[in-house]
This record gives sequence, C-alpha cells and structure tokens, in this order.
Amino acid sequence: MPYHKTQQWNYNLQNKDKIRKGMLAKRRAITAGEYSAAGLSAKQLLAAHPLFQASQHIACYFGQEDEFDCAPIIEEICLLGKFCYLPVLSSLQKKSLAFVNYHPGDPLRLNRYHIFEPESGDRLAPDRLDLVIVPLVAFDTKGHRVGMGGGYYDRTFAFKRGVNKPYLLGLGYELQKVAEVPADSWDVLLDGVLTEKIIYQISASRPL
Repeated sequence: MPYHKTQQWNYNLQNKDKIRKGMLAKRRAITAGEYSAAGLSAKQLLAAHPLFQASQHIACYFGQEDEFDCAPIIEEICLLGKFCYLPVLSSLQKKSLAFVNYHPGDPLRLNRYHIFEPESGDRLAPDRLDLVIVPLVAFDTKGHRVGMGGGYYDRTFAFKRGVNKPYLLGLGYELQKVAEVPADSWDVLLDGVLTEKIIYQISASRPL
C-alpha cells in the first residue's frame, strides 16, 4: 500500500474520531423531552413517505442510551403488518450483522456491546431487505456517516456498491449533520437520512 494512501486513511480515521467525540457530547446533552419528541417526529415523517409505505421487509434497531429513539418506528412497522428485523451480531462472519424477525414482546438479550437483540427468530439475508434504518453518530448530505467505529454496517452491506437494494436510510438528530465526513474506500454510502426535521435524499438512483 503506498505510503501517501496510508497517511490519508490515518488522517480520515483521526478526523472521524474527532467528529465522533464532538457529536457524542452533543447527543448526551439532549433532554428527555427532546429525545421523545424527536422519535415521534421522525416516525411521522417516515410513515407518511412512499418509501416506507412501499417497503415490506424493514430493518431497524433499538437505540442505546442517548441514541435516537427507534421505538416509535418499530411500533409503526409492526402496527402496519410489515416485517420488522433487528440486527444481531453474526456468528458466521467477523464484525458483520445478521437480521432477525422481531415482534413486540419477543424475548431480547444484551449482546457484548450492551445492545438489545432478539434471542431467536427467522433470519433474512441483508440483500432481501427493502429498507434498513441505519444508526449514526454524524452524517453529511453526500451519504457519508460516522458510526461508532466498528464497521459492522459497512461490512454487512459491502455488496451495496452499485446495487440498489436495500435502501439504506440513516437515522439521527438534525444536530448530527456536518459539512463533510472524511471518506474512506470501505465506506458504504447512505441512500438517504431521516432526522426529526426532514428526510434527506442522497442517492439519485434511489429517489424518495
């Protein structure tokens, strides 16, 4: 690997870490009222949208601590009779995800990151999902995101480069938007981003 390329990747990772630290501090400052209101607002925006209405197999996640409240979206998916899937840590491929069908009330367990995931259930291959709600720490309007640094979503959806399905929709607070996220070669771009204020369309090939 050329030295200048290694230098650039290290620079990007350092900058992503700086963005991550700053955004996590901002997120911790969100009040309980703002947290609840944002979750309901995002659910209403998504539920009214043709993208959501046309999707049947939808992956979401249970937010951790001050992460965006996904419970209203999960409830809406199930209320409308759509299929809801939650990510679980894959036992087959290192640092990647599998997706398990979830119904409210199904038993959950905490994984090694203290994130709730279903104890059991039917699995669906990632490429068969219609819509995936993706957690983020920061995002820009070009589809780049900063996550927690594990790379799970990038590995799981690496096949997405040049492939339309599934639609990857980032979910975060409006305050998590930044002017530019440094890009790395392994990054998988988001097709759009949902906040409590708006749905950003990013992928021209997958119009909202």
